[in-house]
Amino acid sequence: MKKIYIFVLIIIGSLILNNFLYSRNLIELTQNIQISDFYLKWPIERLFIEPFYAFAYYIMTMERTGYVFALASWIFWITVFALVLSKYKKNVLKQTVLNVIFAVFFFVSAAVCVIILPVPGPKLANTHSHKVFDIHSHTISSKDATGPVKSSINLHSKHGFTNFFITEHDNVKGFKTIPHNVKNEDYIFPGIQIRTTDGISILLLSKKQFKYEDFQEKNIEELITLAHLKGMLAVVPHWWKWNNPPLQKLVDAGVDGFEIYNCGYRYLSDEKREEIINICKKNNLMMFGSTDWHGYGYMSNVWTIADKNGETNLFDILRSKPQLKVIVHNNKGSQSAVRYVFEPFFAFYYYIKNTQMKYVLSFYMIFGFFAVIFFYYDIKILIRIFSLIFAVFFMGATFYYVNLFLHMAPNNVVIPGTILPIAGPLSLIWLIIWIINGKNIQS
Repeated sequence: MKKIYIFVLIIIGSLILNNFLYSRNLIELTQNIQISDFYLKWPIERLFIEPFYAFAYYIMTMERTGYVFALASWIFWITVFALVLSKYKKNVLKQTVLNVIFAVFFFVSAAVCVIILPVPGPKLANTHSHKVFDIHSHTISSKDATGPVKSSINLHSKHGFTNFFITEHDNVKGFKTIPHNVKNEDYIFPGIQIRTTDGISILLLSKKQFKYEDFQEKNIEELITLAHLKGMLAVVPHWWKWNNPPLQKLVDAGVDGFEIYNCGYRYLSDEKREEIINICKKNNLMMFGSTDWHGYGYMSNVWTIADKNGETNLFDILRSKPQLKVIVHNNKGSQSAVRYVFEPFFAFYYYIKNTQMKYVLSFYMIFGFFAVIFFYYDIKILIRIFSLIFAVFFMGATFYYVNLFLHMAPNNVVIPGTILPIAGPLSLIWLIIWIINGKNIQS
């Protein structure tokens, strides 16, 4: 009974904290101000899967540079939890070890599920008088991406984008795979992320299809000059990934703008972002926030918007170099060493701080239901059920990606090099856990 009181106090305390600290945290980055003109519309299914949804949004929007430290912290605290639960259940040593293995692989498998499953993120709402667009995204035609064009269309539609560019790495094949039943006037535009002979990555944005071969083997000045002659725009993606060449050199080369936020490379100090923003303002250059989507997960937290300007085509709007807004749902929180030691607890704190009350209540209802099951039912049976579910899921994912690789992306490197080596073994591991635990139940 004492344990129930403790849980109730935690719930009441976090709800009070949520009531006082909750903020929508929608930031307009070019001005670095909170905005109220727009709001986020979350998918209805969130209410019914909130613990998993909250975890998915956390995983897909955390700083990439902190992944190793954060995941190590999670695994440590999950191991501690499994040991405490095993002691409470008075499990023998063999079952305790199995419980720890199950808990760790459960966490890892949940993280991988987040990357594979098409769980939609928030949609930017109240944008009827604006173009909401993404200038940087990839499909399976890029060697390091896993999502076909249909998945990209689904992602952008569910997140509230009215337009987006397909910018493959050094090819234009993805744009050619757009389904014929998709109306493509002022919706999907062709582009490319291309490497110059001097090692600079540039996004070229176009209104119409073009030949990649025309832009091969050119330095930065030659590339931008040719792009402008062909009526295209040149934008620098995630410059802070390399911090090279100097910003002024890129400005002198004639670029039309810079990314100031990128979902693939979120980590950017306020000082570095301010440096990019200032040089853009000084030289009348555009600023963008991009998903840089590669097919991993469906969670995005950035939108670039422009005034609709009647029926004017988005590309024509961009050619006039308008004032753009870059809107981010900013929930990054602290990145200190102390946070990484206690990462699960900090993650929960920022969850409470950035989440509407109804979703927090949903979290407690669903989480509480599973907590009761784990504490009061035979954990051997629960492990057996979940291990079979994961084994079947990852087996299905393995077959899906093998088929995708063989039929759509024979030159892809990330599917055979990363996805399959993770999904295949996870399926086998969970099958082994299922078999071992079955024997434990019989004995």
